Amino acid sequence: MKLLFVCTGNTCRSPMAMGLARKYFPPEVEIYSAGIYAWEGQRVSEQAVEALKKKGIDISSHRAKKLTKEMLAEADYILTMTLAQADELRDVYPQYKEKIKTLGAWVGSEKEVPDPIGKPLEVYCSCARTLEQMIKVAAEKLTSGGESYDHSTRS
Repeated sequence: MKLLFVCTGNTCRSPMAMGLARKYFPPEVEIYSAGIYAWEGQRVSEQAVEALKKKGIDISSHRAKKLTKEMLAEADYILTMTLAQADELRDVYPQYKEKIKTLGAWVGSEKEVPDPIGKPLEVYCSCARTLEQMIKVAAEKLTSGGESYDHSTRS
């Protein structure tokens, strides 16, 4: 299985989600991330690195990747941080709309993951906690055999 986490720039939320998912999902699940408007090769936010370091996860070597059609084609699940991102991807890539969902909706919540960019470390830590809660639920559902991804809903 391949999970693709998507945010805007691939320097804050989606790299944190990727790092957390690699901690909670079994090793056979391939986990990667990209940004809709990422600048290829840009370093991950120092605050994102610090927020996950507090959880024992190192994402300091991550470099931003711009989302490509190939990434979307290869992914089994495409998880965005906001509904606006999911809607944009569905509009641009309607052939993949069944695989695109917000992370919150994937775990049965309407909650979005707000962008912490430019904000203090505490906001990044709060973002990391939100992501961790969602990812724990997703990992538990998938590893216990209870599929958490419902293709029939729009979120």
